[in-house]
Amino acid sequence: MLADPETTTGGLTAAEAAARSAVVSVRAYQVSLDLTELLETDAFDSRTVIEFEYDGVGGPGMTWVDLVAGHVASVVLDGTLLDPEEVVRGNRIRIGPLGGRHRLEVVARQRTDVPGRGLSRTVDNQDVYVWTQFQPFDARRVFACFDQPDLKATFAFTVRAPLEWSCVSNRLESSVIEDGDAAIWTFPPTVPLPTYATAVCAGPFHVVRSAGMALYARRSLAAPLERNAAELFALSRRGLELFEETFGLAYDGDSYDHVFLPDQAGAMENHGCVTWNDQVIYRSEPTAEQRRRRALVLLHEMAHMWFGNLVTPRWWDGLWLSESFADWAAVWASAELGVLDSRWSVAMALEKERAADADQLSSTHPVSRSVPDLAAAEANFDAITYAKGACMLRQLVDQVGEDAFLTGLREYFRLHAGGNGSLAALLAALQPFAAIDLAAWSREWLESSGINTLSLETTSEDGRYTSAVLVQSNPPRRHKVSIGDHLVEFTGTQTDVPALVGTPTADLLLLDAADTTYALLRPDDVHALVKTAPTLTDLVARTVARRTVRGLLRDGALSAADAVEYVARSLVTENDVTHLKALTTLGAEAVGPAHSESLERRLAGACLEALEVAKGDHWLVLVDALADFADELPLLDSLLADDLPQTIRWRLITRRVALGLADDTAAELARDHDPDARWYAAAARAAAPTPEAKSAALDLMLTAPGVPVAALRTFGQAFWQPRQSAVLAEFPMRFLDRLPGFGEQAGWPAAQRVALYAFPTVGITDAFLARALDLDVPLLLRRALSDQAEQAARRRVGSLS
Repeated sequence: MLADPETTTGGLTAAEAAARSAVVSVRAYQVSLDLTELLETDAFDSRTVIEFEYDGVGGPGMTWVDLVAGHVASVVLDGTLLDPEEVVRGNRIRIGPLGGRHRLEVVARQRTDVPGRGLSRTVDNQDVYVWTQFQPFDARRVFACFDQPDLKATFAFTVRAPLEWSCVSNRLESSVIEDGDAAIWTFPPTVPLPTYATAVCAGPFHVVRSAGMALYARRSLAAPLERNAAELFALSRRGLELFEETFGLAYDGDSYDHVFLPDQAGAMENHGCVTWNDQVIYRSEPTAEQRRRRALVLLHEMAHMWFGNLVTPRWWDGLWLSESFADWAAVWASAELGVLDSRWSVAMALEKERAADADQLSSTHPVSRSVPDLAAAEANFDAITYAKGACMLRQLVDQVGEDAFLTGLREYFRLHAGGNGSLAALLAALQPFAAIDLAAWSREWLESSGINTLSLETTSEDGRYTSAVLVQSNPPRRHKVSIGDHLVEFTGTQTDVPALVGTPTADLLLLDAADTTYALLRPDDVHALVKTAPTLTDLVARTVARRTVRGLLRDGALSAADAVEYVARSLVTENDVTHLKALTTLGAEAVGPAHSESLERRLAGACLEALEVAKGDHWLVLVDALADFADELPLLDSLLADDLPQTIRWRLITRRVALGLADDTAAELARDHDPDARWYAAAARAAAPTPEAKSAALDLMLTAPGVPVAALRTFGQAFWQPRQSAVLAEFPMRFLDRLPGFGEQAGWPAAQRVALYAFPTVGITDAFLARALDLDVPLLLRRALSDQAEQAARRRVGSLS
């Protein structure tokens, strides 16, 4: 009998997967789903036919298929009916004896009982929508399968759904036939795909079509979907054309559709059927920053059609081969398409910040590392795999040259299209076009963890430098660093910079001014950085300066007051809207732990000064920032009198509630016709400075199903108000008391999201941090709590500096 490792390993180990793929190859799936009962219940039926081959050594063998089902009705292997009582073991179906080609048929009854895993069911205004999310190991919750990434096959779906529903999958439907009060949708076989990249979505969607593409959203979002459609279609077409030309292979689908859903946790690269959280269907005119973020997500998911779907990692230790590349490709393509204009540097700087934050945590790991099981794989969907990996690829491009890099990628796709890739395969494809030893580079940057600190130490006399030394923390790596007009390449723990000796002392020697490496940066003169950085004329240098200031603040090497002064001076001179947004975010980060009203007022004053000349998106960014910094009712009232995007209006309303100045939540809710406006109103109520409001909000957040993921970050920020430390004193511990029970009710991924997006930021004590690290919960949530506790401890250090 096969052991069921579900409770200890997350369902599948790397060793098991390797052993199974050594003897099994899969040709095709035919999956039939009956979704008609989902109008009223959470139950559905599946019938799966799998054509596969078994090539074991030493005679007939056995293997298993994965399936999570409430009831397995029948299992038929090559025409022979097997007894489910005998062959079903937990979430596996044992099959054998095997040898050569086989046909397996499994009929099962299943449920949508774990939101965001397998098949999910969402109700909006009594409309029911269902959608799939399979990565990394949840196709088995919808149909019987060999649920691992290297066993790719073709998939042909047939779906029986209520008559008024639309249905979308990885291919265009080949037929839709009425069957009483239902319709049967038939989809032709896909190209070879991993199980996790397949999808089925169904419901009474509003659909907007354009040749070869379609957009799907719930009917309550029909009007905003129509308004957003032209921009989404245009960017999708331009993105596909760019990637096809760049990667040397055409997109291999017959349609490219986007499905927008209220409960999708983020976005998912299902082949030809990308699912998103529908918050990106903007209900009012989007700002430049919103457009930038949406474009990056769209291009990230599109890049997966090549990185992940066309060439798939063999196992989840190769997750970075999909996600790092998709993150890099999204930023690169955004710059190529003019979405970012000159802001390529700002976008990559933000990636470096995410990566550096994660790389300083105890949970850090190499970009490319072994992943023993699915529990570890789920924890690997983090900023190291995404952001740091993308930064490493940008660095590699700088090392080998963009033309050489892209030539190597085309060779990688040519060699492995339709199959599986690996780090070794990637390096082998790139090496002929690179002048550096890529294996050595990989060992240094991809296969080791942590981030170096680079420090510049200078001495001077009579207005000229007498010495300049560049120092890096262990373990040393090869860096290419710009200092002023000088480029320094070094590998050891320190190196002299003779080019600086004898030159006049500068107002500011900005370390890594051209943004050519990945490191924490420590300048020779912190006060010169604060004073001079806002006057820098080069955007790249300004982004490096801001990243340096933020790193110093988080390490306690720069006071909150100095960081705020830097931000305030920068706000009145910054002419790049994306960097302006990053500056206001840094200001809020500096003020938050310090709980300083005087610092908030300094930033509010700077915003008001900048508003005198600001226009368009610059003006909106500054008004949005005042929702964090303003504390006078007349000012907030005057801002609300302007024509503002609804999301900014809700932030200003929330600020008024948090300060106890006014509560216009009910009136604003009546004004806002967004079907999700009630959650913005709930966030505003959560900001109220009373124990009763906080208790009600905590109940809402930690009672299943909880706050929708799209509103969770907003809700958490509204709840944990910096000026409410007395009211909130008991709530961090209450948060931890409730979180495990919420995880058991709503699912551990939902609890993980609460830990990531709504972790306490006020009332942090040593006892709370110790408790957060000691909760007996699954790895997915334990890792999130550990990371957040470490981040909170660092913020406390920064606030005391």
